[in-house]
Amino acid sequence: MKAKIGMITIGQSPRTDVTPDLVEVWRDRVDIIQKGALDGLTLEEIQKMGPEDGDYTLVTRLNDGTQVIIGKKHILPKVREKVRELNEEKVDVILLLCTGEFPEMESKILIIKPQEVLHKTVAAIAGKNKIGVLTPLPEQAEQAREKWLSSGVNAEIAWGSPYGEEEIILRGIRELSGKNISLIVMDCMGYTWDMKQKAKKLTDKPVILPRTLIARVIDEMIS
Repeated sequence: MKAKIGMITIGQSPRTDVTPDLVEVWRDRVDIIQKGALDGLTLEEIQKMGPEDGDYTLVTRLNDGTQVIIGKKHILPKVREKVRELNEEKVDVILLLCTGEFPEMESKILIIKPQEVLHKTVAAIAGKNKIGVLTPLPEQAEQAREKWLSSGVNAEIAWGSPYGEEEIILRGIRELSGKNISLIVMDCMGYTWDMKQKAKKLTDKPVILPRTLIARVIDEMIS
C-alpha cells in the first residue's frame, strides 16, 4: 500500500517545482496531497501579508511562479488550518515545505518541519567547522545567521532567491566559494537538485539540499 503524504506549502499549491525532486526519491511508493496556505487568495490580498517590523520574513512561490514575501504572523494561522485539513484526510505524515522556523502545531499526525531536521543534521556533521548558507533574500541574512548560531553552528551567509534569475543564485554561491567553510547549505525548500549540482561544481564543497534530505528521512519512515 502506498504511503499518503500531505504537503503544505506556505505559498500556493501545487508546487510543481518541488515535487519532481521528491518523487525521484520516493518513486511510486507514495500518494501526495498538496495544500497551500495562500490557495484561493489574490495577489492583492497576498501583498497585504508582508512582514512588519520585528516579524519573521518568509519567501515563497505562487502557482504561476511569482515570488512573494510574507510575514510569519500572517501565514501561521493559515498553515494551522491546512494541518487540520490533512488530519481530517488521515494522511500518514505531514511535510511542511519551508525551512523557516515554526512552532509546535496541534496534530495527531506527525509533522515534519524541515528546519529542525536540517539544523540538527548539519550541526552534527559540521561540529565546530564553519559552514556556508545560501538564503533567498538579503533581508533574511541576519535572521539566518541568528537561527544557525542558536543551533550551535557558525555560518557565513550569502543570498540568492531560487525563484529569481539564475545568475543571482550563482553570484551568492560564488560569494560562499571564497570563504573558509566546510560545507554549503541551500537553506530553502525552493532550491532544486540542479541548483545543488551547480553549487558543488562552482565551490568544490559538499552541498546539502533540504528537499532531498527531508525526502530521504520520510522515505526511511515509510519504507
